[in-house]
Amino acid sequence: MLKIIGTNIYHIRGDTDSFDVNLTQEDGSDIGPYTAIFSVKKKITDAAYVFQSTVQNGVVSLTHDMTADLEAGDYVWDVEVRFQDGGYQTIGPGLFRVLADVTR
Repeated sequence: MLKIIGTNIYHIRGDTDSFDVNLTQEDGSDIGPYTAIFSVKKKITDAAYVFQSTVQNGVVSLTHDMTADLEAGDYVWDVEVRFQDGGYQTIGPGLFRVLADVTR
């Protein structure tokens, strides 16, 4: 189960999920070529990432292995977008809540 409410993402530990990252200009036009990475940390000030996932064709994919061993609780996320012209934009940050699973 994956639920997104505003900038908050709720994910059951170990589930395989995906979600779209819609990147467009304010007028709805295409932003052009880019690369992007979805990053999760325990605290925003941490140096180490809990995990990262490359945005592929506008989709973030979460695999079982990314969250299977995480403690249930609150983390933070963002998406860093790198444009072909060298510019950067960040989506987020937001809450990434890992929910405990009953069956392990």
